Amino acid sequence: MLRYSAVGLAAVGGGSLLAACQTTNPETGQVEGSGLQQRIDAGQPVRVAVANEPPYTKLEANGELTGASPDITKAVLERMGITEVEGVQTDYDSMIPGLEADRWDIVSAGLFMNTTRCSKVLYAAPDIVSTESFAVPAGNPKKLTSVDAVRDSGAVVAVLAGSYELKTASSLGVPDSQLQTYPKAPDAMQGMSDGRVDAVLLPTLTLESHKAQYGGDFDITEPLDEIPTTGAGAAFRKSDKDFHAKFDAELKKFKETDEFAQLLEEWGFDADASREATTEQLCKTEG
Repeated sequence: MLRYSAVGLAAVGGGSLLAACQTTNPETGQVEGSGLQQRIDAGQPVRVAVANEPPYTKLEANGELTGASPDITKAVLERMGITEVEGVQTDYDSMIPGLEADRWDIVSAGLFMNTTRCSKVLYAAPDIVSTESFAVPAGNPKKLTSVDAVRDSGAVVAVLAGSYELKTASSLGVPDSQLQTYPKAPDAMQGMSDGRVDAVLLPTLTLESHKAQYGGDFDITEPLDEIPTTGAGAAFRKSDKDFHAKFDAELKKFKETDEFAQLLEEWGFDADASREATTEQLCKTEG
């Protein structure tokens, strides 16, 4: 195991080399400035960034990390012999900058793949795929069933800051004046409830999960044809390419198991859709 090898290096004088690339934050006790494997070998937990947006991610009040993406990531790490995992909640537009700045080690948050993101990070194989819908006031008074309808009606739509939905709506011609950004899904839904926006654009399952958990007098449209099916996977720093390669190989084996399908089905996702999608295909999504 790599953990054993690191101990062996220290015993023969190689510890100084390992220590030279690490610093410990005196306030948090976290090892910083080192690769992910080195942090694991130093006994530090794997820090996983999430957005607390069920069913993609969920961070319980007691600190338990769950949701479709984290559950898959934790299962793969456990198959690799890694059980110490720590969830860190952040906004979508902070996920990649925070990863690059070593504030966390993996993004496992339903962060959809696109050309821009794939140029900055290393994605593992897709763990989930998704469709997009509008949440609209009951009865859909503005008849918002497409992105074209939004653009033509002048309706204002809530999206999350830095999100795939924001970039896609903009690319489809929705003016900035018709897009209002919020940090988190509950904030966007509250914006619609308060009458500040006419609709909320989010993944279909996110909207269904919100309604199941909180209720609310709103409808969810059918998936929007203009927005292609998207997919996400765990994202790693490019400097952690060796660890990424090991994780990706283990994930691909895990995806063929019944356990993988059961985990996804618990959160409402289709395992077969995830198995058919590839990182190469999804990284061609414009963004």
